Amino acid sequence: MRDKLDAMRGKRALITGASAGIGRASAISLAECGVHLVLTGRKVAELEAVAQECRDKGVNVVALAGDLNDKPFVRQLAKTAHDADVFVNNAGILYYAPILDMPVEECEQMFATNVIACYDISREVAQHMVARGGGHMIFITSGSARSVGMHAVVYAATKHAVSAFAKGFRLELKSANVRVTELAPGMVDTDMRKGITHPEVLKALAARPFKPISAQDVAAGVVYAVSCKHS
Repeated sequence: MRDKLDAMRGKRALITGASAGIGRASAISLAECGVHLVLTGRKVAELEAVAQECRDKGVNVVALAGDLNDKPFVRQLAKTAHDADVFVNNAGILYYAPILDMPVEECEQMFATNVIACYDISREVAQHMVARGGGHMIFITSGSARSVGMHAVVYAATKHAVSAFAKGFRLELKSANVRVTELAPGMVDTDMRKGITHPEVLKALAARPFKPISAQDVAAGVVYAVSCKHS
């Protein structure tokens, strides 16, 4: 395992949604393996705090705060990370509510960020990887990409779409030496869940007989995927 981790040292990774949760944990974990980073997220102060924590581990870090729904920003980000060996495609938003209580506006927001913006940055990064002759794309989806649960129907629909992207990018980019990994964790204990207010959803979550996994658990999966020759 040590040989695998040593082989990661000096690589460069782009991580979206890096200011908190899975993105933050993945950034710190990769920094501990000597991976240089390009980090992005919408929260400026939080993003810079993560970047500094990673710098303290001895790696180079570029932090670009911005919104992946902003197409000029996506182009700037992809250009900055043009030489990234690894892309952790993690950014996303989540609203929980019963179908009939979910405003169309929240549905639109989830599809805009989780699907359209995801495709946009993935396509931009993939073009650079193909031009350079290789790379590794890691799509963070969800257990909701495999099954649909109550109160998360729209979120599940977006993650089904991202899962399809992962499979499709893998099929089309394999000949260009671009690897694609999909990580589909179950419920993860991140700040995304703190915004849940619907009483039916809160009641259902409280009744679950299991605890959510941690962001660090998912980050360990990211490190494993990057360290393996095949995934």
